[in-house]
Amino acid sequence: MTKRISILYSALILVSTITLVSCENDIAEVRAITDPRNLPVQTNLNAEYRYTEDGKVKNILKATQLDQYGGEKPYIEASGGFHMSFFDSLGGIQAEMTAKSGTYYEKEHKLIAWGDVLLFNKQGERLETSKILFEQDSSRISTDQRVKITTLDGVLYGNGLISNENFTKYSILQPTGDVFLDEESDSLVSSQNGKSK
Repeated sequence: MTKRISILYSALILVSTITLVSCENDIAEVRAITDPRNLPVQTNLNAEYRYTEDGKVKNILKATQLDQYGGEKPYIEASGGFHMSFFDSLGGIQAEMTAKSGTYYEKEHKLIAWGDVLLFNKQGERLETSKILFEQDSSRISTDQRVKITTLDGVLYGNGLISNENFTKYSILQPTGDVFLDEESDSLVSSQNGKSK
């Protein structure tokens, strides 16, 4: 009889220990989620964020949701899809970008966008990629991901890209596809991917 009580007692201690350990994990997870350092200081739905220089609007970002975080490295997260417009000094739209998500680092003036990123310029050219870095201070856009650029003359493919913010001057770092010179038009033509500039 005492052997049976001893086994039941051991089993009860084991179950209690497992319950306490699992409770500790749950409490740790709850603390991590509710930690004020992990929560936004402000959340805006269907929001707009304007970046200006010398009183002139340079960029406007519109997002389904904007979460602003404080701390030593403040940042803003755009989620649910966003749209960004790039303006010239006269207030005309030069380029537009859309993506599923993005993070804007306020002190560094950098935006990282990802998820079905599209960038359009006013000439009708379109860049498609999975991730982009936009540096406001240098007005530079770059990516190390696969890129597809649709122009009026055809489609260009490659890996990596550097561009100005208006997407009017750009360079594909590693073009892909066979390229030959079209003597009639003095432009480069890709035998697999269409024409290039």
